Amino acid sequence: MNTQTSLGTAHATDAFHDIPPALIAAVTRSATKARLYGVDNYFRESSRLFGNDLDAVLGITLCVLKPEAAAGRRYRRALEALRDNGFRPVDVVRFRHNRLTVRETWRFQLNFASGERIDAMDLVLGSADSVLLVLKDERWAPGRVPAAVRLTALKGPSDPAQRRPEHLRSRLGAVNGLFNFTHTSDEPIDVMREIAIVCDGQRRELLRARVLEGYDALPEAADAFDDLEAQVAEHDLDLENSWRRLAQAPGHVGDLARARAAGQEIPVRAVARAVRDGSAGPAHHWDLLSVLTHTLRFNEPGIGRIFANVLLSAWQDTAAVGA
Repeated sequence: MNTQTSLGTAHATDAFHDIPPALIAAVTRSATKARLYGVDNYFRESSRLFGNDLDAVLGITLCVLKPEAAAGRRYRRALEALRDNGFRPVDVVRFRHNRLTVRETWRFQLNFASGERIDAMDLVLGSADSVLLVLKDERWAPGRVPAAVRLTALKGPSDPAQRRPEHLRSRLGAVNGLFNFTHTSDEPIDVMREIAIVCDGQRRELLRARVLEGYDALPEAADAFDDLEAQVAEHDLDLENSWRRLAQAPGHVGDLARARAAGQEIPVRAVARAVRDGSAGPAHHWDLLSVLTHTLRFNEPGIGRIFANVLLSAWQDTAAVGA
């Protein structure tokens, strides 16, 4: 039975998206992701832009250096680790996360995140600009594991006990689950989707041109790092040091720290409220964020993932998914 609407005629047999199945199969090894991203307009926009340049997509990835990388002075350490492993920046996009971009970037991962964690993500990621590095994998060739998958494997596990010294998280000294300094795209399908979240149409065209050209974005990266480090005061991101500094502060945040030193449990929501109202001033902003990210409850128990993480082995051993 057909349904007539002001937008045309809908048929029961109509496809749910217009992306060629072969394109989707080339950029993910997750059948669930293929199904969900096919009707996601961010991915659709990038599929139109990069549909004829799939080799270029497979050979690039994204690494977002988040605001704590400015406070913790991890920019150059991150860039050195990336270059040591054959990743070179061909574009740099500086942007500020907001409530919408946080929820869109992690749309399919936040279903099991606690409310405390999502609130903290808003506060941390809204604190300063992030720096998106578009990276060319100079070791990639057709038939090899895509750049995004290789960098995700290089990043290392979230569990510190399972990390090796060569992992990116080890080299950067990830502090906790939120102060980990970087976000990377898991697969080529995520690269495409996240480009469209951060960049409007005109900026996507420039990004594509730079990728195809092999543009040298190192000078732009260095300029962004210098500018952000001039704006964001250096911080040790240490929990106990942060509590000690807060205990010397006047007003409400000092009262919280002194109550904690006296043995009182401080609710996470009270710390988040202090970050949001700004009453402690910029001098203690990162102290409060350090306390917040160390003490929040990360995930809701008993809630599963929408799709499993796609591991390196899925690209090494598994055939392309059907779309």
